[in-house]
Order: sequence, then structure tokens, then C-alpha cells
Amino acid sequence: MQCKICYTKKTKSLLSNQEVLDFVKRYQQIQKLESITFCGGEVFLLKNFSQLVNELTKQDIFVQIISNGTIDRLAEIKQTNMVNLIISLDGLEKYHDLNRGHGNFAKSIQLLKKAIKLNFHTEVFSIVTKENLNLISQFEQELMKQIGKKIEITYHPRKPKKYLTQHPISNILGQVENFNFLDLKEVKQLMKQKKTFPPQNLTCYQISLMSDKKIYACCEGIQPIGNIDTDIEKLIQNFQKRVINKNCLNCVEPNFVCGFKELFLEQ
Repeated sequence: MQCKICYTKKTKSLLSNQEVLDFVKRYQQIQKLESITFCGGEVFLLKNFSQLVNELTKQDIFVQIISNGTIDRLAEIKQTNMVNLIISLDGLEKYHDLNRGHGNFAKSIQLLKKAIKLNFHTEVFSIVTKENLNLISQFEQELMKQIGKKIEITYHPRKPKKYLTQHPISNILGQVENFNFLDLKEVKQLMKQKKTFPPQNLTCYQISLMSDKKIYACCEGIQPIGNIDTDIEKLIQNFQKRVINKNCLNCVEPNFVCGFKELFLEQ
């Protein structure tokens, strides 16, 4: 089931495990690679995904996986202490299930608890809207109660309407009723009080290889810096050109800045 407020454009294109591993090998010859993050869509839907994770951890690469936590393939992953499992939980059970489907909160909690027992590193990623902003404390208390220990949470303010409707690639608004947008004052306050994405100081740089083989300087990039076959040194040069641009507000995509350009321009 697709989230009601999903803003990611789904494509049929897929990268094979070998394509990813070949790119990693080429990259490692030029620049040491210590960590890779996989996000989707739901990556555990990919038949051979666990095998890819195992190949990467064998190379001493730390792997982060962002998942909705409803598909249990944890037993297929061998070096669990080399994997950080980041589960999406959008607030308390009733609200989370309103977005992601009935019963999915319970499934995600069960998988999270199992991951902890199997020695995975674990975190939670949580979308914040007008409706659940003031329930954050209750949400944190409920997680503590369910899991039995404190867990790191990154809060993601829902992308502003202006950003979603003007995005040059996705242009997906999603449902607004029950999932209203924070105003800039609320976003600013959230960033001061909690760990957020985007982070308050931006600088969340990363080489992002997409399933269509294009490469961006940001996981939500709109202007490619190359593709899977681009020379690695050239790719890094293109990346660096984006970073040193002083008009970027420390962001490689200055026209969007993860949807909160106006907020950062105020600072």
C-alpha cells in the first residue's frame, strides 16, 4: 500500500546487484566508501536485496536501510552489527495507520523489536504534520513503552505544498486532509528542539545513485551530476562544484533546499 502522503515518483527501472557492486568497486578505487544508505520505495520488496547487503558488509561497508518495517527478511542478513535499520513510524498507531494502512504500526514495531534482538543498529524516521506535531512527546513515550528502551528518532516535517506542486520531477501532492503542512515557524521550532531531516545546518551531502542510473549530489536531487558510467573523478569534481557554490545555503540543490528554502533564507 502506498502512503497517502508519499511524494516520491515511482518508476519501473531497477538496478541489478551487480551494477551496484561494480559502481561501488569503481568508486572505492578513487575514494574510500564507508557507508551506503538504501531507501525507496520499499527496498525489502527487491528479491535479491539481502544478498546485496551481505556483499557490501563483507567489504566492511556500513549499510543503512530505510524501511516501512512491514516485510520481515531480517534473518537473511548476516552481519547485523554492520546494518542500521531505520523504520518509518509517523506518530502514534492510529495516525501512522491512517497514512500507511491498518495494522502496519504493529507490524513495524514487531520488526523493530526483532531487529534489536538480532543486534541490528536501529532508528526511527517520522514525518511531522500539523495533526501530530503536538503529539511528539506521547509518541516518544509510546515507543519507549513498546520497545523497552530509548531509540533515536529523526523528524521530517512534511514537505511544503509549494514544494510538492512545483517539483520538476515528482510533482505529487498527496492527501492534505488529516496531513496538513507545518508553517515555517513550526518547522523552525521543531529543528531547534529535535533531530530533523533536513538538518538545521543542512550539509547532508551524499552521492546518490538512483534506479534510473542517474547520480545526484543529494538524495532528493533534481539536477544530475552524472550517471552510473561517469568517470568517478569527474563525478567527484561535479559534486564539489555544487558544494562550494556560496549561493547554495550549504545545499547542493539551492532552488529547493529540501522544501524549506524560505526558512533557511531567513537565517
